[in-house]
Amino acid sequence: MHSCTHRFLLSALALAATTAVTLVPGTLFSQAPPASAEPPKVNDATMQVTLFAQEPLVQQPIGMTFTKDGKLLVIQSNTHFPPKGFTGPKTDRILWLQDKDGDGKAEKAEVFFQDSVMTMDIATAPDGAIYLATRDEILRLRDDDGDGKPEKVDRKLVFLETTGRYPHNGLSGLAFDEKGGLYFGMGENLGAAYTLIGADGVKHSDQGEGGNVFHITLDGGKLRRVANGFWNPFGMCVDTDGNIFATDNDPDSRPPNRLHHIIEGGDYGYKFRYGRSGLHPFVAWNGELPGTLPMLAGTGEAACDVIYYAPSPAKDFRGLPAQWHGQLLVASWVDHTVEAYTLPDREHAYDGAKKKVLVHGGQDFRPVAFAVAADGSIYLSDWVKRDYELHGYGRVWRISAKEAHELKAPLAAKSGITWKQEQLSKILNKEKVTPLEATDRLNDANPWRFSTAVTRLGRDTDLLWIMKDKRLSYPRQRQGLLLAVQQDAARTNAEPIIPPQKFLEDEDPTVQLLALKWISDVRYAPSRSAVEKFLVNPELTPALFYGGITALSRIDSAEVKEADLVKMLKQRITDPATPARLKRTALEILPDRERQLLAKDLEPLLSEGDTTFQEWVTHVLGALRDNNREPLLRKLAFDEKRSSSVRVAALMYLTLTDADKPALDAIKTDGDKALARAKEVAAPSYLPVAPPATRPPLQDIEAWEKYLAKVPGKPDLANGRTVFLSPRQGGCAMCHRAEGLGNVAGPNLSTIGSAKTSNYILESLLQPNRSVAPQFECYVLATSDGQTRTVFQLAERGNFHTYIGLDGHAFEVQIQDILKRDHFPLSIMPEGLVAKLTDEEVRDLVAYLRERK
Repeated sequence: MHSCTHRFLLSALALAATTAVTLVPGTLFSQAPPASAEPPKVNDATMQVTLFAQEPLVQQPIGMTFTKDGKLLVIQSNTHFPPKGFTGPKTDRILWLQDKDGDGKAEKAEVFFQDSVMTMDIATAPDGAIYLATRDEILRLRDDDGDGKPEKVDRKLVFLETTGRYPHNGLSGLAFDEKGGLYFGMGENLGAAYTLIGADGVKHSDQGEGGNVFHITLDGGKLRRVANGFWNPFGMCVDTDGNIFATDNDPDSRPPNRLHHIIEGGDYGYKFRYGRSGLHPFVAWNGELPGTLPMLAGTGEAACDVIYYAPSPAKDFRGLPAQWHGQLLVASWVDHTVEAYTLPDREHAYDGAKKKVLVHGGQDFRPVAFAVAADGSIYLSDWVKRDYELHGYGRVWRISAKEAHELKAPLAAKSGITWKQEQLSKILNKEKVTPLEATDRLNDANPWRFSTAVTRLGRDTDLLWIMKDKRLSYPRQRQGLLLAVQQDAARTNAEPIIPPQKFLEDEDPTVQLLALKWISDVRYAPSRSAVEKFLVNPELTPALFYGGITALSRIDSAEVKEADLVKMLKQRITDPATPARLKRTALEILPDRERQLLAKDLEPLLSEGDTTFQEWVTHVLGALRDNNREPLLRKLAFDEKRSSSVRVAALMYLTLTDADKPALDAIKTDGDKALARAKEVAAPSYLPVAPPATRPPLQDIEAWEKYLAKVPGKPDLANGRTVFLSPRQGGCAMCHRAEGLGNVAGPNLSTIGSAKTSNYILESLLQPNRSVAPQFECYVLATSDGQTRTVFQLAERGNFHTYIGLDGHAFEVQIQDILKRDHFPLSIMPEGLVAKLTDEEVRDLVAYLRERK
């Protein structure tokens, strides 16, 4: 189920607490209120969705599997947040759902097993054994005589020792490989320390690193960590070529949920120790940090199970038609959908997967897990209600062909993922690697090959001793060396071959940032004095400053929470003794500052520092969500003693009415072009001028380059910056950030001039939908107030989603007020953005962005 570990807990099903409870097998609530059993819709005219089972026969269903002899086993959760006064079973049940009369509906539910709690997943091994994952245990059941009762139960194949007790951020996601092994996921465990113990006594301990993927033998031996950096790899599967995939929910304030291709040694970016917001510079969601890996795709909210659909041949085949074979199917609990992901072909092996919706339902459709029958049809468990507490509802749906036919052979062909994995395996498993080969591999810009090269080097201590004295010309190589040395030190539990503080002397800021992260990760006390010295540098970027104070805090404290860092930053901002330069740095790195700060917190800063600082603070003020910002902005805009730049900034964010016209007209510009333009744009009657008809088509980038080159005058970078920041002109800062100003909803453009080609910048402005990363795609949102809007999701906290609409305004919606949320694979940035800008403004905006380096 959905793994966001703090939401929905305030929602209680009051009726459940007062309804009489019976102990009939499969029944918890004797009289559950009726709920709509309208089938969800399948987006394939040859398919249908029918109801196989529902309450009271099955309630709160989670995981599902078919046994070797065709029994459908379903986890019925009796321990996932029982309501107050609940007197039902104290353990979960594994139910065998039976359709005795062959009419396509189950009439009977027998208890197969009922001695586990917080049960999260169930899977059938190649040898027929049934494996269960609970929050803190993996166990094995054997029903060799097929009577529906396990004769043997093997407990604690894996056991989790921890103080963490939240139901679904522990163990889950069972997936078998063809070599006699089992992959499983472990959630972020709310950052609590843990020790994972295999059946042979092998242990793995850690704290705060985020979720992980592990591997064991079928007997629970040879425990090893395969990959890390997840929130919660709740669902996992292995395709017919042995490739591993996982859903990862839930990124809290950094949507979307993620779909991953799992590789050996992969780091997928999230570290719980750096806060739940996902905004710390030590955290990556889509491969932003060297050594971390991008998502395969962004999924719907609350991504649960994932399966690779490649059905076996059958004479009476009732599964999905050929176009769906070889795809990953994902259940989205919040978005009421089953999504299908087409894997990339060989030519685009390192690209992402493409999403389509296979099944969509209404508010009472909460899909969790899949089980594929021998005839290819798909059975789907449905939690029904959005309540986390036990509620008495439950559905099992069957997705099947309307007409049966014969499937003679598997139709799923090798995907580009297989070719990609083969290339990565060659890098990882090469027996002898020369220093020259290692150097070349570490300079690879491809994050997958780079990560694998780092993992290979990190396993070769002898090679690292040679590499440490080599002159590595490229920053990418030095980044890779740092990561490999860090991995070697963790693997050998020895002092690092090169201490992390040595990397702080590197001229590359990314190497420095990775060094600070390493020091912080392991609380490397010998580096403390080096970090203190490093923080004295007045030219530090905000990310390096934040990384440095985080490293010091972790060295000095047993536990450092994001809230502690936020509190420390706010103290620096409001302390009169803090120099303006450091206040600006603290403001730049303060997570979610639009919510954290009030206008009164910034007002004193408007009298500090020079006019450049005051103008910068005015832009921060304008973006706050505090309604009290308007009076202060108005005061700044109409104060003749203020600098022109501050007044221009204040006018950008004011909402003026006709009553303000006299005051606006009274502003004396005295030939100040910027202030005159700010007056014009701020006027209530302002409308953009229609663009010239001579402009080239938006698709012709080369023609646009020539067109802008002919615009009279030289590019005005100050004007380009104004266009970027102004909500009524370019409006770029509503989603993007540059110079520490703007939102972090979209890609940070602070260094776009050095990271991208000049053509890329212009192309993104003219054709924003041409290439949209999954975390920056939109939704069409229908809410209970009757509105349907195209939106971009900014955050999710507790029971609220925060979105920004096409009008540039952010708003919050309670989850229960969301009627429908459809994925819309386009950018929130409108295609016609340049239509409201003059030729000079387009030219100046492009020039401004090209200078961001």
